[in-house]
Amino acid sequence: MINKIIVISFLIIFCTFPLINSSGEEANSNDDSDEFVEVTIEEIVSNPKTYNGQKVILEGYVGKVEYTTSSKGEPFTLFKMKDAKNNEVRVYYEDEHLQLSKGDKVKIKGRYKKEKKYLLYKIKNVIKARTVEEI
Repeated sequence: MINKIIVISFLIIFCTFPLINSSGEEANSNDDSDEFVEVTIEEIVSNPKTYNGQKVILEGYVGKVEYTTSSKGEPFTLFKMKDAKNNEVRVYYEDEHLQLSKGDKVKIKGRYKKEKKYLLYKIKNVIKARTVEEI
């Protein structure tokens, strides 16, 4: 009986607090505001704490491109984005395989993370792109 009360209490408390993911932000955040900040790759790499979690717009050149599929079977594109000084960030775009080639100049909008955890490993300087446009 006491175990049931503890479990029910835990569920009530757990359900009343927002879920927090490993980066410390609310997992169910519905922040759809269009407040993006224009920034360079060099600025991001030089000041990762400043831009962590922010929506950014940046331009650069495509490096290595990889096409893969999620565990759910959804296609996504991974690529490195570099500037003229070889500063780089990693970019991923979900829901389709983008037709990109090494050397293409692109402009992206997305959310920057100074570090993203995936199971047993971490990736630094990564952007989940909302849009990717060739320029």
